[in-house]
Amino acid sequence: MGQKITILCSGFGLGFYIPGLIIARRLQQLGLETCIEVFENVMDEDKQFKTDQSRQAYRENFAVALASQRIPGDIRQSLNSAAVKSLLDQWLEEERTRFIVLSGHWVHLLDMLRERTKDEIDVDLLYVDSSLSPSWKQLLKLKPDYASFYREIPLYHPNRLEIMYRLDVDDKPSVPYEERASRLVIHGGGWGIGTFREKLRQLLDTEHGYDLDIVAYTEDEVVPSNRPALRYVMNDPHWRTWFRDESGLHTFPPYVVTDSGKPFVYETPIEHHGLYGLVRQAMAVVSKPGAGALMDSLASGTPLIMLEPFGEHEKRNASIWEENGFGIPYNVWAEQGYSKDLLAQLAHNLISRRQQIQDYPTEYMSRFIHSEKEALHADRIHNNHAKA
Repeated sequence: MGQKITILCSGFGLGFYIPGLIIARRLQQLGLETCIEVFENVMDEDKQFKTDQSRQAYRENFAVALASQRIPGDIRQSLNSAAVKSLLDQWLEEERTRFIVLSGHWVHLLDMLRERTKDEIDVDLLYVDSSLSPSWKQLLKLKPDYASFYREIPLYHPNRLEIMYRLDVDDKPSVPYEERASRLVIHGGGWGIGTFREKLRQLLDTEHGYDLDIVAYTEDEVVPSNRPALRYVMNDPHWRTWFRDESGLHTFPPYVVTDSGKPFVYETPIEHHGLYGLVRQAMAVVSKPGAGALMDSLASGTPLIMLEPFGEHEKRNASIWEENGFGIPYNVWAEQGYSKDLLAQLAHNLISRRQQIQDYPTEYMSRFIHSEKEALHADRIHNNHAKA
């Protein structure tokens, strides 16, 4: 049906990558053809390497990660001109005009495309956080009117602590809360940053009645334990978002779930990211309130026990989850004695509210069908006038 939808992601965080894959899969189910692009593939290789260096620095020191958001920059200085030209040429040749954008960095290329094409391009600027994340803030500083040619789609209301759209990770109903094991998933987002290691040590030293699924970020972090119910889940640390598989497609991260570690046999999931399979079975997720964590929480009906946010956008994310009764700050939950009843109420709130929130891919499909009908109608009028 119609033309290919190009979904523009970024590897600066899995929250700007995995939602793009989820949207692509959902649109494919609805009958649309999609294509994923990752911003790092139009960057110079040395800048890709610097992104990896930043990942390590941020993991080791959360203060460095927080400070990085305040450093002004222009991502255009990192672009590989040959890669940019090649991609724009491909879009022009294939007459690509429909885009969904998860990172502000891509708007620079879309502006270039607008200057080169005679066709009108239809672009959703999809804000997966509740306020502007660093790529959008940088873009706003460089181009204050960047959105004037495009459609802004916030998942969260810009002025009220409300959810506008949801992203369903799979097609399954939420696991009834009373059927879930007493397990917590604890992680530090796609890059493993923040205060989660400190809280993990606290949880390991506390009698609270939960078993733990711990997200590891290097193979050295996976150590045999005398706790029989402790598990580790880890994405392949050598995998990068800008990699493609043998078919030339972007995939979910290869991952492994293990109780002791070696040997590590990573498998690439098909339907959704591997961690989600644990999240939907858990009583709660302990993490910072990043875009991906919010998506998983709402899709699965699993509450968030929220750690320190990464920047103002995640701070507002946390406010929305707390205001709607979907999550609770870690320290407040700990003060309540690590209450399971409290988590059960949060899960009830999530599960009961989820279906009341509009599904973004479904809404996109409705707009797509409407615009296709309008275009067909316009073509018929044009042809009738030509015959006359």
